[in-house]
Formats: sequence, C-alpha cells, structure tokens
Amino acid sequence: MMGSSLFWRGAWRREPWWAEFWSGMTAIAWGGLGVAVSVVGPSMSVLAQLGGTSFWQQAALVLGAMQLSFLVVDARWLRWAGAAAMAWFWAVLTLGIWAAVPGAPGVAVYAGWCGINLYSSVRLLRPHD
Repeated sequence: MMGSSLFWRGAWRREPWWAEFWSGMTAIAWGGLGVAVSVVGPSMSVLAQLGGTSFWQQAALVLGAMQLSFLVVDARWLRWAGAAAMAWFWAVLTLGIWAAVPGAPGVAVYAGWCGINLYSSVRLLRPHD
C-alpha cells in the first residue's frame, strides 16, 4: 500500500506527459484525417485564406510528430517547445473556426487542447526536483 501512495504523489509532481502525448496524437489524427478527406468545410474557410487548408493539415502532422518525438527524447526544453508550439497551433485553429462558425462545437474542443498545452508549458517551466 505504501508504494501506491508514493506512485500517486510522484505522478502529481511529474510533468503532464499524458497531455503532451494525447495532444500530439490528436494533431496527427486531425491532420491525417484532413489530408485523407481533403474537403474544405465551412469551419475551415477562414484558415483556408491563411495559407490554405493543406498548410494547416501539414502543420498538424509535423507539430504532432514533433511533440511526440520531443516527449520520447525527454529533454525539458524540447518538451516545452513542443507544448508551446502545439498551444499556438490549437489557439490559431480555435480562432479560425470561431471566426468562421462561432457556434461550432469544435471551438470548445480546440480551445481545450490549447489550454492543455498551455498547462503543460507552465508545468515544464517550473523547477523540477
């Protein structure tokens, strides 16, 4: 029983690797789905004007792969850079979709991913034990 409490106490103190992992996986899935479907929906209309939808899909694939690879390398500053880049990506995606279709449910989902990566960035900046 003692080992279990030590594990949970240690898990709270560690950086949120799970947030970075799922953010990277979601970005890769989002980018891959966008490449496979290759249809510009109304929610992507604003972002299509800012570099084209293929740019955002490729950015999702590259940034997601980058975040996952930085997680495997386990260097704090690389993990911070990956989380910061993904926070930027999800924030731009949120704003682009909100500008195109304000009531779209994706706005809340992408804002949540932005928040998760901001949380990761802040946690990675704190001194570690």
